[in-house]
Amino acid sequence: MQIQLNVDTTFQVNELTDLQKFNDMMETMNMKINKSQLAREMGVDRRTVNKYLNGYRKPDRRNRESVIDAYYPIIR
Repeated sequence: MQIQLNVDTTFQVNELTDLQKFNDMMETMNMKINKSQLAREMGVDRRTVNKYLNGYRKPDRRNRESVIDAYYPIIR
C-alpha cells in the first residue's frame, strides 16, 4: 500500500507564543526541534524556547495588591 500526502508544512514562527503550535505540528510528524537554532534566530535563551514549546503562557497581569488597597475603607 502506498499513501501520498500533499501537506503544506510551511510554518512561520513570529513570536514565542507560536511555538506551542509549532511543537504540536513537529510531534505529529515525529520530528525533533532544534531549540538552540530557534533561540538564536529569535534572540532568546534556549530555555525560554523550551518553556514556550511546553505551553507556557505569560500572565495577563500580576496578582499584586495596590499600595493603597489597605486604605480604601478610610478613603471612602
